[in-house]
Amino acid sequence: MTTDVKTVEADWPLDRVAQFLVDHSISGAPVVDGGTLVGVISLTDLARHSSSAGEPATERPSAYYRHELEAQYSEEDLEDLRVTEGDETTAEHVMTPQVYDVNERTPIQQVAQVMHRGGIHRVFVTENDQIRGIITAMDMLKVVASL
Repeated sequence: MTTDVKTVEADWPLDRVAQFLVDHSISGAPVVDGGTLVGVISLTDLARHSSSAGEPATERPSAYYRHELEAQYSEEDLEDLRVTEGDETTAEHVMTPQVYDVNERTPIQQVAQVMHRGGIHRVFVTENDQIRGIITAMDMLKVVASL
């Protein structure tokens, strides 16, 4: 697990969340409110919130955002992504409130099963609702590669 977990505050506006994710080269982060884990937010959540079904997005991410994101997301997802400054929507409004968490003693096989069944990319290691670490899909691949 990674113990240096970057968190997003529930009241952050979406433009701040997007910049934070890009600045830290991560695709998602836990959302906390007063230090308590309340959800998870990802670039996919931002894209989903920003897209308008059947309507072209009027504001596109800057070239910088596109360059950082195009390796991870399809062209269609990127075309729908737009984050506008001044939007009063916060992380809490678009986060996924369902959190998958484990404790430090959870066997790695069980962590893999949780991630696979849930179709999720990250599991949080918690103790008393406080984040102690994060296990990502890339962390799991490192374990498999070392076998």
